[in-house]
Amino acid sequence: MLKVLVTNKKFDEALSFAKYLKSSHNELSLGAINALLNLYYEYSKENILSDDEKQFILDANKTLYEKYKVLDSTTCEKLLHALCSINEWKKSIKVLDDINLTGTPSHSAYSFLIATLFKNNKRADALKIIEKSVQNRRPLQDIAYDEWMKYILRKFKDKETLLKYLNEICHHISNNCAVVSAATAQRLKESYECLNWNVNFTQIIQQSGKCRCCNKTLDCLTLSEEEFSILQKNVKEKLIVGSDLFLKTSPDELNRFLDFINKTSPYDVVLDGLNIAYSVGKSDINNRIKVLGTVIDHFIQQKKRILLLGRKHMLKWRQLHYLTRKTESFFIEDISQDDPYFITAAILSGAHTDIVSRDLLRGHRFSMQKEQLKQLFQRWQWQHQWMVLLPTYKLVIQPPLKFTPIAQKNESGWHLPYISEKNSTFGQINTGIPDCSSWLCLRQNSK
Repeated sequence: MLKVLVTNKKFDEALSFAKYLKSSHNELSLGAINALLNLYYEYSKENILSDDEKQFILDANKTLYEKYKVLDSTTCEKLLHALCSINEWKKSIKVLDDINLTGTPSHSAYSFLIATLFKNNKRADALKIIEKSVQNRRPLQDIAYDEWMKYILRKFKDKETLLKYLNEICHHISNNCAVVSAATAQRLKESYECLNWNVNFTQIIQQSGKCRCCNKTLDCLTLSEEEFSILQKNVKEKLIVGSDLFLKTSPDELNRFLDFINKTSPYDVVLDGLNIAYSVGKSDINNRIKVLGTVIDHFIQQKKRILLLGRKHMLKWRQLHYLTRKTESFFIEDISQDDPYFITAAILSGAHTDIVSRDLLRGHRFSMQKEQLKQLFQRWQWQHQWMVLLPTYKLVIQPPLKFTPIAQKNESGWHLPYISEKNSTFGQINTGIPDCSSWLCLRQNSK
């Protein structure tokens, strides 16, 4: 009953029912306590809690821990949000630690606690929780960014100091390849305008990376030698017995593949053969051969050294042997997964090697445990992946981006991507490129 009332924002009725529940039971059930905690959290977003309501949250925190010692994650989540609503940040941090005993705190748990810490001027503690949220793949929500900006504008008055700490937010967005909401973008716009900056919503030209507002071009943040070696080391570690790649193939096939790579690499480009061939759909084999041949010829004309990776059933396709004469080629068993193979071949080949596939490789990126690795792989993918698209009847071979589509700082200011509420991807071909139509251009006025 409380859940229905709260969901429909019938707070007067919910508070009346809560009062009845508390007066008619000697001991409330765990479910009832959770429902009441959730009610007070939701109500506190736009209203001030009474002393009795605040006391109920404190009493619930005390009695729950006395009775259960260790709380389940659902109860912890409800308790954390309620404690934050009355600014009990120390108790909330303790509850957050308890959630980590049995699972991972939600996006909301992290962001609401971070917001509460900034609201109480606890910047150092907030930054520690932000770091934990990043490690647990929990990007900040609007409320966390909002209170972070409010803290800065409340705490500091000197323009240089204000700029230093606002830039800290932008660095966080950039370092974590984050894309903020339209609401947070608007709040950033207003905050920088307080410093007399020129701030505009803009678009980035996909082909060049140039901002339509300031005409500056975004940088291509190429992986450093150290960053690429971290990525390469991760790939090599997956080749050991018991790894993801090993489990998706046979030991003999894996050894044959690695011997082949050692003997024939480096390559300029690695083709995901089956994926490219099926860009024409399940049409006849001649069409598949034709599109594969077009892609191979495209790179032959550029004098590129090519590795064609495919599956063994493709060897039955007539005329395929004409294509394999132009490339190095390796065909895996039909039951093996080919994604790890062509990624492995490309990364082991060297930092210059490109890949061609329509696959967005989300599964491979998701399987990486560390956030740093996911971000390095994403940047490598943006810089090295060609896409084969067929938006009409004409084949398009889309080159990698010339810029890195993440928040970037240059000599005059910042460019940050955001998620526009107006944009819809319904019916569009997913090219793997982030939206270039929703960016924020922040420029410092020349003195």
